[in-house]
Amino acid sequence: MNLRRSWEGVEWQNYSLRLVQLRHGSSNVQIVPDKVHGDAGIEFFSMDGCCYQCYAPEEVVSVAKASSSMKAKGRRDLSKLKKNKAALCGILQNIKIRRWILICPFLDDKSVIAAIRTRGEELKGALHGLVTDDFEALVQSQDDFIQEIENIRKQSFPELLEIPTPTVDEVVARDGGPMAATLERKLRNAYKLIPREELLKRKTEYIVANITRENALQYLKSEHPILWERATKALTAEERRLVMLGSSQSAPREQLVESLGRITEGLRNDLPDLATSSVTQISLGTLADWLLRCPLDFE
Repeated sequence: MNLRRSWEGVEWQNYSLRLVQLRHGSSNVQIVPDKVHGDAGIEFFSMDGCCYQCYAPEEVVSVAKASSSMKAKGRRDLSKLKKNKAALCGILQNIKIRRWILICPFLDDKSVIAAIRTRGEELKGALHGLVTDDFEALVQSQDDFIQEIENIRKQSFPELLEIPTPTVDEVVARDGGPMAATLERKLRNAYKLIPREELLKRKTEYIVANITRENALQYLKSEHPILWERATKALTAEERRLVMLGSSQSAPREQLVESLGRITEGLRNDLPDLATSSVTQISLGTLADWLLRCPLDFE
């Protein structure tokens, strides 16, 4: 299974929570807010004594750098258990910590496991009353949640995306910028015979669609990361085809229509439960995005 390695911190925390809730059951997982005096070394815990701390390394290529940051994060947050022992006892009540788990997107270096387990053993005596006798500190990654990830992939997609409607200010800002001039020029080359008023209207529709596409993909990335990955792959595949195609012998208008059809078909195949209106918006926005960035002028 191809698993994503690069995540933003909050994004990874939200996704990890979904994985943990699927494993333990939503009603058996408690989030620990961090707005007041931090998270005390745990971000959420289960009723059977598993405490989770999330970490997404900024470095995803260098194994050594990623491992070093994971070790530092684990040691630092394990030490918080000792520092915040009294507060944690109040939060957990009669639950004792059986497993403290640092959950990361990936785990490439076994020395990270050794470092975290060693620190857990060093602190065990100082955590008496907070942890069980068989307390262990572990490191887990997406590879430990394959079944949960599969379940997320199988979950039904919402019929309608909650895509924010572009504001008038957003549209005006884009419409008055240099990118809009590029879009207008390329559309003029593609549709040489339509009146200027119709051309400007079409340009504005492309700008609105492009903003809507960005909003839709951002929503997918934050709320449905697996589906975001699938949508991105479908869109990237068509863009690569367009780049390799170069100056097609077909007329510009036909080329745009063909590309729109391919983008729409790709999204429908990869996201079959996505509403038709959302597919259309994302497809038009993607085509607009490509028109803004592509080297072709349809001369």
